[in-house]
Amino acid sequence: MNFSRNIVKNVIEYRYLHDNLNIINIAYGIDDNYARCMAASIASFCINNKNKNFCFYIVASDLLNETKIKLEVLAKIYNIDIIIYEINKDFFYDMPVTHDISLATYFRILLPDMVVDIDKLYYIDADIVCLKDAEEFFNIDLEDNIIAAVSDGKKMNNKRNKALNLKQHIYFNAGVLIINIKKWNDNKISDKVLSIINKYRNIIKYEDQDALNIVLSRKIKYISKKFNCLNLRDINNKEIILLHFASHPKPWNEDWSLNFMYNNFTKDLYKQLENKTPWMNSPLEKNSSYKNKIKWRVKNILFKLGCIK
Repeated sequence: MNFSRNIVKNVIEYRYLHDNLNIINIAYGIDDNYARCMAASIASFCINNKNKNFCFYIVASDLLNETKIKLEVLAKIYNIDIIIYEINKDFFYDMPVTHDISLATYFRILLPDMVVDIDKLYYIDADIVCLKDAEEFFNIDLEDNIIAAVSDGKKMNNKRNKALNLKQHIYFNAGVLIINIKKWNDNKISDKVLSIINKYRNIIKYEDQDALNIVLSRKIKYISKKFNCLNLRDINNKEIILLHFASHPKPWNEDWSLNFMYNNFTKDLYKQLENKTPWMNSPLEKNSSYKNKIKWRVKNILFKLGCIK
């Protein structure tokens, strides 16, 4: 299916890249709620990889005009290209959504159909930040695989493989994907993912991530957890290249200190990066329910006691 023809309503281009050689193509899928953290993510790549030329692709819905203005300012600040595909999210209206995840999680499966003129695309969740030079990450060879990804935690691996009836498979987190665009499109991965979601919606729990694991099994190059760190206990802080704030509350929430990932190393990381974007000094979100606050506090305590990993 040609998604771009059926879904894209508008394309906005902010082109401030001075050099068009050896461009690194990074992509996000968001709605307006995740624009601020995506901006911090973009800034983190630019700040820690000053010798690189970046083009950032964004598949988005419901972006405010204020957000678009700020994204152009961001492109000017860091001399980068930002290409925004505004889509009709009604295409996904019947897709299952659980937990604290919006329909925007499905946007990543559209990307390979929209950027067919590039070889390799680095998909990054908007709540991921780059902590150091990512040369090693950008140089990863996919060999004959369609994607590269990082395995999820042991508990998640066991639970999801059992639920999805995946044999001899290592369940991966879809927050960081290195995609061979041609192989993806030749194998019609986007179509297959949508088909799986519709066919197995009764067992799909983690939206397109579950479906991606089913469709791409045995077509994955597994890479180090330092390229998508979900748990600070998995790796030495000094080795982390991409840190994923996957759990709630997020660092831009007033209850961030209740997150089990909050410590002396992480507590100010996000804010320092956000303050190097047009979202600097933005107020923290204050929409946490009492129920969630209790849940987060209990999880934090259990994590510190070693009861959960």
